[in-house]
Amino acid sequence: MDPNQQICRRSSPCLKSGAPAPAFLGWEDGRREAGPQYLADLASGSWLSEVLFTAVETGLFTLLDPTGKSAAVLAEETGWAAEGTVRFLNALCAMGLLRSAGLLFENSPVARDYLVKDRDQYLGDLILWRRYLAGYWQTLQDCLKAGGRVHYPSDDGHADFVGRLSRYIGAMDAVARLKAREILAIFGDAVTGGRVLDVGAGSGAIAAEFLSRFPGLSATLVDLPEVLDIAGGLMKERGLAARVAYCPANILEPWPVAPGRFQLVILSNVIHVYAAEEAGYILGAAAGCLAADGLLLIHDFFPEHFPLAAALYDLNMFINTYNGRLFASGWVQDALRRLNLFPSALIPLPTDTGLVIASRTAAGLARLSPDESR
Repeated sequence: MDPNQQICRRSSPCLKSGAPAPAFLGWEDGRREAGPQYLADLASGSWLSEVLFTAVETGLFTLLDPTGKSAAVLAEETGWAAEGTVRFLNALCAMGLLRSAGLLFENSPVARDYLVKDRDQYLGDLILWRRYLAGYWQTLQDCLKAGGRVHYPSDDGHADFVGRLSRYIGAMDAVARLKAREILAIFGDAVTGGRVLDVGAGSGAIAAEFLSRFPGLSATLVDLPEVLDIAGGLMKERGLAARVAYCPANILEPWPVAPGRFQLVILSNVIHVYAAEEAGYILGAAAGCLAADGLLLIHDFFPEHFPLAAALYDLNMFINTYNGRLFASGWVQDALRRLNLFPSALIPLPTDTGLVIASRTAAGLARLSPDESR
């Protein structure tokens, strides 16, 4: 079978890094048929989250880096009571985030790689953003009754909005940088020169990875002005500012960019924020920006790949957006065909998202390396 046609499930790279996979997390492997224990595990899922949120918020993993510490030392540094500290650390060990050797507690590989501040792959900002969203998930019953979102953040003014936006962009940037490396493995040398258009760019992390890999590329980021202000600062930190242009725009209105000029157009986690009609408009506008040899990249959650993650993210859109929803890869492919593009099959990434890539010609997809994600 053509590797493009295969849809594979893979475990997270976090679990590949050496941390044990607790039985608690076996929701996708058949334990759902085990009966009451499965239900008890589901009902206790928020306990896991609270332990993780508290550890990240406290900076516990950073305190333990690089050589570990005793519970007594950690209790002194955090201001926690001694007995509670030991019990908390034992829970983190059971979750595979810490390891103990005698009186010493140290980070497991996954905590060392992703939960120590200032590490390149630090995901603490993403985890704390999930804590922020947890309160809104308490409105799920009301959302179901109302048929959609019922909460709206209360802002004290523009500064409050920008502060919340900055936290959100920082959280999304962390995971986007990890996803970008997975995406680059798929593309190989398919796009090495020309212009990149990153639409709904957020931090611009996906475009930044392409620019860092290929000096012959330049990029234009399209997003709201406040978002682009944040993205500009990040691009400057990454040494890429001279190769990036910024186009403030509402992507549901005509885009003020030249049509037919871009070798790569990126829609990363964009269409799921919108309803079908809006998503179709965005896909059409993106198609109009493609050069003759250009590639359109749609990166998103898809229900065919990691169904549980996709279903939960779809509910998150139901709770936290005006009309966002996840789309099946078949819906995206059909929409692209109506635009006279040739779409790939769903290309799953090693983590919980996937790609659909489109070209103006069938031959254009032959430049990709989909088997590199394995």
